This record gives sequence, structure tokens and C-alpha cells, in this order.
Amino acid sequence: MSLFNLIQFLISNLFTTFEHKFISNIMNIQEINKIFIKITDNISSNRLLDAFDTLNDLISTKDLSNLKEPYLELKGIYDNILRYSFAQINDPERDKIYQKLIQSTYKLVDRVKISLLYEQKHFATVNIYNETNFEFLNNGAQIENNILEQKSEKDIFLAFKRIWLSPKLDEGTISFLNRINENEDFDWHIKALIVSALTMSNLQYFDQKKLILLFNFYNNSPEKVWQRALVGIILNIYLHSKRIVDSFEIVKKLEELKKEKDFDKNLTYIILQLIRTKETEKISKQLQEEIIPEVVKFKPKIEDKLKLDDILGDMSSEDKNPDWESVFGDSPELFGKLEEFSKMQIEGSDVFMSAFAMLKHFDFFKEPANWFLPFYKENDTIWEAFKFEKTGFDSDLFIEGLEKSAFLCNSDKYSFILNVRYMPEAQKTMMLEMFNAEVEGMNELIKDDELLNKSMMDRYQFTQYIQDLYRFFKLHPYKNEFIDIFNEELDLYNSPVLTEMWFDPELYKKIGALYFEKEYFKNSLEVYKILFRKGINELEVLEKIAYSYQKLGKFGDALNFYKKAEFFDTHIAWSTKKIAMCYRELGNTDKAIEYYLKAEKLEPENLYVQAHLGHSYLRIKEYEKALQHYFKVEYFAPSNTMILRPIAWCSFVLGRFENAQKYYQKLRENNKADKFDYLNMGHVEWCTNNIENTVKFYKKAHTLNENNDSGFKTDFYEDKPYLIKHGIPELEIGLMIDYLLSPHL
Repeated sequence: MSLFNLIQFLISNLFTTFEHKFISNIMNIQEINKIFIKITDNISSNRLLDAFDTLNDLISTKDLSNLKEPYLELKGIYDNILRYSFAQINDPERDKIYQKLIQSTYKLVDRVKISLLYEQKHFATVNIYNETNFEFLNNGAQIENNILEQKSEKDIFLAFKRIWLSPKLDEGTISFLNRINENEDFDWHIKALIVSALTMSNLQYFDQKKLILLFNFYNNSPEKVWQRALVGIILNIYLHSKRIVDSFEIVKKLEELKKEKDFDKNLTYIILQLIRTKETEKISKQLQEEIIPEVVKFKPKIEDKLKLDDILGDMSSEDKNPDWESVFGDSPELFGKLEEFSKMQIEGSDVFMSAFAMLKHFDFFKEPANWFLPFYKENDTIWEAFKFEKTGFDSDLFIEGLEKSAFLCNSDKYSFILNVRYMPEAQKTMMLEMFNAEVEGMNELIKDDELLNKSMMDRYQFTQYIQDLYRFFKLHPYKNEFIDIFNEELDLYNSPVLTEMWFDPELYKKIGALYFEKEYFKNSLEVYKILFRKGINELEVLEKIAYSYQKLGKFGDALNFYKKAEFFDTHIAWSTKKIAMCYRELGNTDKAIEYYLKAEKLEPENLYVQAHLGHSYLRIKEYEKALQHYFKVEYFAPSNTMILRPIAWCSFVLGRFENAQKYYQKLRENNKADKFDYLNMGHVEWCTNNIENTVKFYKKAHTLNENNDSGFKTDFYEDKPYLIKHGIPELEIGLMIDYLLSPHL
């Protein structure tokens, strides 16, 4: 059967008939999806009564009368199970009946969801139901010619939408899709579109048969197709995990998948890449708010220092590399950020999202399938962009290089190409020539670089496809009408498939490490705790659980795991300091000091330890000991002006006024003195009977306190015991405050 005949078959036979009523559009699609996620969670957690109550409300309020009878039948079965379970009646078939009830309830949930979704305007908007008038061709040669024309593309796009928007696939459609999969002459990029349609459809409406089709495409498809099928399988495992583990057929396929040679490696990379999407919005914001403004500001200097005008005059001078550190000498932070972005790009982070978000307005992207279309050089859309006269320009090399580019996803490559045709001629020519020069170098690199092996190329395919999906869910005009998988937690590590069937300690360590590195401590904690529950009691696991608890402010739990880590011989100084810190945060200063003193023996010159010993002794008002440790900090780090403040304060409290004056003077000279310092300076001057300086410093403190009388008095009275201790009469303290706050004096 030819391509055209197969497409015609799909168009004619894809839809299964569904019963639904059109009622008022009260709930939007996002609300419907959230409700049904909750219902399926209740079913998988054996909270069937909650699930049935919600279903009853939906069926009744939405007038889905055709579903009332199947609902009552299933509810009756559940009532009987409950009644017999606690009536001392032994029913050996109960568990089987219960499992069958679970599956039947899922099917009812699907029918209710489909009925509600079909009310929404989206399905009228895409307008696919009336597009059925196609010319059938009888002659094989005519069919082959027609494939090269626009009609075949239209048919393929329609087939994509029909698969995507079909809640269930009938047997004829399944057979048709399997024949496409088995047909080696069928274009790979069309197979890739079918895989995307199946993935998108099953994310929206779960159908076990669609998932099995994805397995079939994974097992039998060529390069650039099976990678997409595997991503689709993983996403479906995430979203429908609890339903999948109850399916014997799918569980068997999952077990077979796990046995494949490179599966663990591929699974790891896909999961890590999905986690990286959580950083995309932050990266885009940083690019727009920090990087681009700085680059624009430094553009004249960069252009001058790099002599950009001379680049085209000597393209072969490979030994003249600019001194980047020197160029960015006036803005080292910018240089560091650019290096960081380059590193993130190589690791797979999506650094181009914001740049290409503005280039999705072309008519090309009005067709949903084009958001998922692989970039392939035979595509007519690409060549349309090069209908300009330019002798000597090698468009074949350019397009081939863009096709091989590992750092742009397919969607962005099309955006780039489509934008070329609208660029001014001079800018277009310069850009294309420079890009071609880069392409030649890249092609040589691909030939010679051993890193670009099969495994690396697979990673590029996974990355690009996930970024294509991300752009659809974030940028498509109808994005709010679908479950945005990237708005979900993406906590694949909690999936029963990964925790039980596919559990791999090395995978979980990598997942935990990525969350930890990106400072998603809630997620890293959950991952490392799974490892701990699985018996992985390694030092790093214990430490990272403790540290994650610490960053989440749960110091009691952090202390518990730091104490577990204490039993290991390595990193003893680090864990000792962390234990001390937890005791300090929990208010147990005596234990904090005990552990800080242990840490001091291990690292006597550690400023962190010395400073916190000082703080701890200060907290329990042992000012002499506190001062000793603060002096050590000053000795080891004389440039640290922050240590001047506690030294000055302790000196005042101990009555060493000359020393206090010296350190407060240093604070003023370094412009570090704040309202509290000036208040304390006033205390010191008063205790040495220097009234003129006393009043001057107190008034400065009041000014820095924004002339807030109440706040100033509160701060002043907190220090009253120390003033009395050093001989200032209590009466004079009240008089001094009134004098300072009297506006006419």
C-alpha cells in the first residue's frame, strides 16, 4: 500500500464514535484535567469512595445521563465489596473482583473526561471534523506523483490531528499504524510525526493501546524516531504511572525494555533532561535581564577590542584568539555568566528559548504538526527560504550544517530558516557566510571527534525533541487547552515503575545530584531518602539528606542525618561543623559550643569555626571567651571589617572602653558603621564621660533610624542593663532619651 493510500485509510477510519452532549462551557480544560488527575490519584491510592463521589457530582451536574447507569453498576459492586469485607464473609474472589473494578472504574473515568472535554471550544477551533473531502487517485504512478505535492502534506497534517485528538483508537487504526511502522520505505520524518501524535494524544487521554503502539515504534523504528518514542514512553510513565503498573501487558513490555543494552543510559539522560527544563524560565529571565543588557552596554568596547570589522578580511587566521578576560575586564561578572551559559548549553540546558520564542509567529507554526516536525534538508519549506539570488553561496552546505547542529532544537531551526528570508540582504549574506564557515569546522569536528559517537548523537536527539515539546506547551496559542507536562512536578523518581521495576541506585544518585546542584532541595531530599530507604546508606547520601533538610529549615531532621554521617571517618570536620550549626539553630548553645570546639581542634585556623564560637559564647554572655575567638578571626583575616563590630561590642560590655573606641573608629573609617554602631558609640562615650560625643553619636543613630522615636527608644532600652552596670544612673538614662527626642532642644 502506498503512502497516499495509507493516509487516506487513516483519514477515513480513525475516529471511534463517542456519546456526548453539548452543555454550557462552565469548566475550562485545565480545570477538567486537574479534577481527573485527582480522581485517578484517588483510585490508585485505593480511595474509591472519594473517586466515586467526584464522578457522581460530574455526571449529575453535567447531565451525563448516559453514564449514570454504568456509574451505579460500579458503585454497587464497590458497596458489596465493602459490605462483605467486614461481615465476616470469606470471599476468595474478592481481590480479583476488586482489581477488575479498578480497571472498569478507570474506563468510566475516561468516558466522563472525554464527554466533558468534547464540550470545549478547542475541538471546534481546530476544525478537523469537516475536513473529509479528498480526491482519491486510482493510478499508482499518479499517487506517487501526488505525494510530492501539497495534498499529501495536507493529508499527513490531518492524520496527525486525528491521532492526536482521538481519545481511543479502533482496531483498524491500530493495524494501519503498525503497517506504517513496519514499512521501511515510509519516510522517517512522517513516522516521527505519528510518534508525536501518539504521545500527545496519550498525555491527554490515556489509552493502553496507544502506549503499546509507542513501544512498537520504539522497537522497530529508524534513528530519530525511536528516540522520540522512548521520550513519549517515559512521559506517559510519569503521567499515568499508577495505571500502567496495573496492566500486565505493559508491565511485560517495561520489563523487556529494561533488559536492553543501552536502556539505563538513555533513561538516565531523558530524566535528567526533563529535570533541566525546570531551569528554562530562570535561564530566559537571566538572559533577558542580566546578560543582554550588559552585552549591549559593552558592545562598542567589544567591537573595538576584537576588531570585528576586520574579521571577514582574514578568516583563515586561526592563531589570533582574542583575550576574552581582557575584553571583559571592566565587567568580570558578565564574562563569568557567559562562561556559565556556554557550559549549560553543552550540558543540555535550554538557553535559546527566549531568543526563539519571538519567532513562532510564522504561518508555518499555525499547523500543529509543524511544532513536532523534525528538521530534514529535503523539506520544501526550507528551500523556499533560499529563493534569493546569491552567486557562490553554498545553500546545501548551510542546510546540511543546520540539520547536524546539536545545539538548536528542530522548532528553532525552522524559526531560524524562516526568519532568514525576511532579513536585509547585507545582513543575510554576512550571517550566512559566517555560519557556513562555522559549519565547515563543525563537520570536520564531527568526523574527528570521538566524543560525537552513537551515544552522544542519541543524547542530542533526546534533547532536541524535549525542547520541541517544551516550546509547544509554552508557546502554542492553544497551550492552555492541554495538560502542560512541564507544569507538573516531573518527579519521575516517585513513579512506581522507577522505584520498583526499574530501580537503579546510580540513576537515583544522578537525579539527586542534579536537583542538589540546581538547589531544588525538596526534590533532592525526596530522591536521596528513596535511596536511604532502599538501603543505600553511603556517606554522601546521608550528608545530602541532612544538607537538604538544613536548606529547608528542618534543623532537627538535618541533625539526625548529620549524626548518622558522623560515624564515618571521612569528612569528619565538615559533619562536625554542620552538627554544631544545627544545635545552634535549634537553640542548644551548649551542644553547639561542644561541637565547634571539636571542629576547632580539627581546623584551628578555620574562620567559620572561630566566628561561630564567638557568636555562641556571645549568646550565653561569656564575652571574654567570645572576644578571644573574635580576635583570632581578626588575626587570620585582617581585611575582614565585619569582625570589628562584635569586638567593639564585647569590649564595651567588658568595660574596655578604650579598645571599644578604637574598633568603632575603624568601623567609621571603613564606612561600615550603622545605626546600632552609632548607638553603641554613644554608650561608650557616655561611660567615659564624653558628653559632647555621646550626644553627637546618639543623634546620628536616631537619624539613621529614620528619626523613628519608638524604634530608637526600643533599641536604647535594650542596652540599659549595660549602661547601669558601667555606672550610668537609671534616672539619667530616661533624661538622656527625653533630651535627645525633644524637638526644641
